[in-house]
Amino acid sequence: MKVAFDTSVLVAASIVGHPHEARALAWVQAARRGEIEGAVSTHALAETWATLTALPVEPRVAPTAAARVVERLEEHLEVLEISTAVYREAIRRCADRGHRSGALYDALHLVTAEHWRADVMLTFNTAHFTRLAREEGPRVLAPPDPPSVLR
Repeated sequence: MKVAFDTSVLVAASIVGHPHEARALAWVQAARRGEIEGAVSTHALAETWATLTALPVEPRVAPTAAARVVERLEEHLEVLEISTAVYREAIRRCADRGHRSGALYDALHLVTAEHWRADVMLTFNTAHFTRLAREEGPRVLAPPDPPSVLR
């Protein structure tokens, strides 16, 4: 099963004590063990670093610590570079559906996952992705259950 990870899942899996830590971490660990094929867009890696360094937690996440988190994620998830064609498709999809502003960033994750032929787009922001999804695209799913439930 091919699973594309959104930033919301990567951040939750990376912060001890995050309310969704266990749910997210189960999926990252499944990818690390090879039980699922996990992938992440280059944009999601950048967003993960930016979010980790901006979180209002104590102690603050240092930029170097956030960089190490991103590097570890790259070891276990396939990194999908975003092409110009994907950017164009994401912009067009948002424009055609009347979405504005930050919807583009969700569209970038989703269209990248579609091009990779993901089975699942994993996110805690399901409403954001569902409004952008195509019927034949990946299933938009929040990780409440372990990956084994999808087999």
